[in-house]
Amino acid sequence: MIHEFIATGFYIGKLRLAPGTLGTLLGIPIVYLASFNRWTILLALGVVFLIGLITSQEVIAASGEEDPEEVVIDEVAGYIACFLFIEPTLKSYLLALGLFRVIDIFKPFPVNLLERLPGAYGVMLDDVAAGVMTSLLLFLLLK
Repeated sequence: MIHEFIATGFYIGKLRLAPGTLGTLLGIPIVYLASFNRWTILLALGVVFLIGLITSQEVIAASGEEDPEEVVIDEVAGYIACFLFIEPTLKSYLLALGLFRVIDIFKPFPVNLLERLPGAYGVMLDDVAAGVMTSLLLFLLLK
């Protein structure tokens, strides 16, 4: 099923070893290709977010789970959101990866509130919020 293929990051999310981190790595080439300016980053985020809503909802419906672990398109969208306020550089790619994963795993306030939303919105929005939080923190740290 194509929805599962996309939502799991080409089945990377089905790997048992750190599927969230491996899924996040899929965001790197997308950020690289969209790094012309803030608008292309925002466009990439919007496209991945919409695709993520559709595909993750299908996987949720098929699996019966609220937030299937194998869905990693949310991590891809979250990683793209890390670059809303910072410039993509080698340093920021690495810092964003580490900080985003920490925020995504621990889900501090207000990120934790968004994961409670029903269906695909909860799956996608908590990671996008974690990415925005990462972007804001890195903006403050790198300036």
